[in-house]
Amino acid sequence: MDPSLQAFTITERAPGRFTLAGELDMSTTPMLDELAHVNGPLLLDMRDVSFIDSTAIASLVRLYKGCANDGCSFLVEACSPMVERLLRIVGLYELFTEDGMRHRPDLPTSTPTEETEAAASD
Repeated sequence: MDPSLQAFTITERAPGRFTLAGELDMSTTPMLDELAHVNGPLLLDMRDVSFIDSTAIASLVRLYKGCANDGCSFLVEACSPMVERLLRIVGLYELFTEDGMRHRPDLPTSTPTEETEAAASD
């Protein structure tokens, strides 16, 4: 094993509050998937995550959707520069982080009636 690679760990700081550290990839994503069994809000501190791949992004999306379906909140409280960059590239930073939500431009939302009228005029 390459000594420069960090083992992945998840530490529960308080109920629903977890610190993630190390390499988050296809071999460690099953550990992240286990957080789907947490009841209530899910708050992640990812500032010590040194690597993240597409399987981890997919796992974060599943956790986010699971929380949305259960009526609880999902939030990445902090993230490393690498994690922030990747979340921004894939368009999830604004959705997963409080900072992203604060800086997201307010977009006008269309109503279903407006969408139907727009589709009919095409």
